[in-house]
Amino acid sequence: MESLGEAIYRNLPTNEQYALSVASLSERLNQHEALQKCDCDKHKAQKIRRQLAKLEADKPGKIHAQQYGKEWRFWKSCEPETQLSYLLQQLSVLQDVIQQRLPSGLQRQLNDVMQQLPVNKGNWLRKIYIAPSSVWQPPKLNPEVVTVVYQAIEEDRTFSCDYTTLKGITRRVTLVPWGLMTKAEKVYVLAIERGSKKTAPVTYAMLSIRNAELGEHISLLEGLPVDVDLRTYCETHQIGSFGADSPVIDLVVRFYGNAGRRLEETPLSDNMQLHELSNNCREIHATVRNTVELRKFLRGFGEQVEVIAPDLLRSEMIQELHACLNRYQQ
Repeated sequence: MESLGEAIYRNLPTNEQYALSVASLSERLNQHEALQKCDCDKHKAQKIRRQLAKLEADKPGKIHAQQYGKEWRFWKSCEPETQLSYLLQQLSVLQDVIQQRLPSGLQRQLNDVMQQLPVNKGNWLRKIYIAPSSVWQPPKLNPEVVTVVYQAIEEDRTFSCDYTTLKGITRRVTLVPWGLMTKAEKVYVLAIERGSKKTAPVTYAMLSIRNAELGEHISLLEGLPVDVDLRTYCETHQIGSFGADSPVIDLVVRFYGNAGRRLEETPLSDNMQLHELSNNCREIHATVRNTVELRKFLRGFGEQVEVIAPDLLRSEMIQELHACLNRYQQ
């Protein structure tokens, strides 16, 4: 784990406009092991100030401070080589994941750069395996479709295609792409259909796109807003959850046997609570959206899960189980 000083230095902005106070750094690094040992905010602030003073001594001329009102705010000098090296180290860990989402030309460039890494950094490529998160394999995308879609995104252009929906309906559409979204092994294009009154992009599965043709350049008002990145926009508007409009419920679920033992590592919500009722039974309480993905998650545990609340979801799960049993008995 990186030291507190390293974490502080990494979080310091390189632009004075975004300089951070001690309180802001404390909030950002609240989960750091060194701060977890502090029993109050005052002690956390003192520890951060000591680390800032050490950084100023170790990196003369690199750490800057300016007083704003009653508080001091800190930033660092821009060090392109250091920042690029740090970025490449992170990319090396995720190379396999990132590379398959890049255009072929950039894939080759990434390979060339990775081969130039110092030996001790390049070794990471041999010692990390990113396992698939699902039982299915990554989709085999049509390279001609990928080329057109990527070119449209890079050059801010529309593209037309035959798109097949989940209901099996295929129609010709012209899309204004905002970018790409990945979810598990699947790749989606976030785009708005030309002529649509929608202001937010919709997900289009890359695998369901056929006969793609590059179109005209788009206007500044059509694409991704210039003052925001796609990740921020999607998180703000809950795009990608496939259930942003679903009702919020107070979920109570019991897991039996070994099911659900590691749910604390990947909680269902920020307020999820897990209670061990016995060695073979645990109960979770969480505020979640009643989405299709939630139901898929619950069904995946088979006989080892029981929905306690809400009553409507419990009743629907019972009906589904009866329907499933009837199908097997036919």
